[in-house]
Amino acid sequence: MGKNVKTTKKSNEKYMKIVDAAAKVFREKGYKEATLEDIANAVGMLKGSLYYYIDKKEDLLYSVVERPLNEMTENLRKIIQTNDSPTLKLEKALINHINGFERYQSELFVWISIEWFKAEFGGRIATLGDEIDHMFRQIISEGIEKNEFRRDLDPKLITFAIFGVFNYMQRWYSPNHGYTLQEISVQFNKFVLQGIMSKVLL
Repeated sequence: MGKNVKTTKKSNEKYMKIVDAAAKVFREKGYKEATLEDIANAVGMLKGSLYYYIDKKEDLLYSVVERPLNEMTENLRKIIQTNDSPTLKLEKALINHINGFERYQSELFVWISIEWFKAEFGGRIATLGDEIDHMFRQIISEGIEKNEFRRDLDPKLITFAIFGVFNYMQRWYSPNHGYTLQEISVQFNKFVLQGIMSKVLL
């Protein structure tokens, strides 16, 4: 089947159900251990029918992580383009991160996990989140320049620290832990902002 035909198939409802099922299966079993048969069973179809939509398992991996990361990137791009202060931009950027997690918990768990496989899958998948990283650094650099954030900070390292705090939620978060995502967002935002804001503004 031609590539263009499969691209068209990817826009329909059945394909999105396959992607949703793949996200859950990849999270539960791990990408390497999950099989196309597992995904087909989760959707209620024959394994061979998946090839109507994809060529290989990696195609589903890309689709799983592409949707949330593209959405979060677009939201963050809009935040960057406003005339808000760097502090407000960072607050909104952190909320965008939590909102993405709320909408796409399984998908983002898979994304965090496949970081281990960058060398195997190459640039197309591995660099999907690079623009998010770049824009966070941009906000922090702007905050330092405007004296809203501490001048002794390294934007690259601080961005790594922020992602370490927020992305690790993929490992431990459960509604059964007794914390709402709103409560987590408020606490995490305070933690980040109090750690980086200039004493002049505190």
